[in-house]
Amino acid sequence: MSKFIGILCWSDIICGLKYQSINTAFSEMIERAGAVPIVFPQIEEMEKVNHYLNLVDGILLIGGSDISPHLYGEDPQRYLWDTNPRRDIVEMNILKRAMERKVPILAICRGMQLLNVYLGGDLYQDIYEQKEDVMVHSFREDKKIAYYHNIYMEEGSHMEKIFGRKTLVNSYHHQAIRKLAGDLKATARAGDGIIEAVEYKNEDQFILGVQFHPELIQDNLKFKDIYKYFASNL
Repeated sequence: MSKFIGILCWSDIICGLKYQSINTAFSEMIERAGAVPIVFPQIEEMEKVNHYLNLVDGILLIGGSDISPHLYGEDPQRYLWDTNPRRDIVEMNILKRAMERKVPILAICRGMQLLNVYLGGDLYQDIYEQKEDVMVHSFREDKKIAYYHNIYMEEGSHMEKIFGRKTLVNSYHHQAIRKLAGDLKATARAGDGIIEAVEYKNEDQFILGVQFHPELIQDNLKFKDIYKYFASNL
């Protein structure tokens, strides 16, 4: 019996028109993993959220805009990029219901950061301004090029089971986890100490978050295994 994974849309306004969309790479990777992707729109009514959660066996939180800093008790700094407060609240409400129901969660990039904030952690609003000796994790000064670096996994973690002790990942972020939420454990880090993966301490629910973008399989063929592993834990 196929499992169903809900992919939460991101939202945007282009030429005055409101859009909700996903990168099709996410749905393709879920299909390759043997599961069925379902597009999960950003909806505010909790009754409808419950209805959607009844349809899926797991949810996927994807990347996008910066997390609104007021959610972790800070004012915006000059180096903050664009935020989407409505999306933040909608996704945190979905997270709340999903965690109450113990729905498995895979959180990618912004999704991992939002998970950490929801559970009580906070973020570097900009790693280049707020952390010393940090490597390059994203394009800077309009240099639209990709960066790559190794990450190092904790022994016995889900990440080690997927990738081994070390793997090469892409890097597209300027924010990162600063204070880790108490219910999460860091299971992969970059060489500069930036947290690159987290897992939920409560083993009754599968939750895995990664800072990199495993939907971009051309960057590392092993990325497909994270979706297979997620599907196997539904």
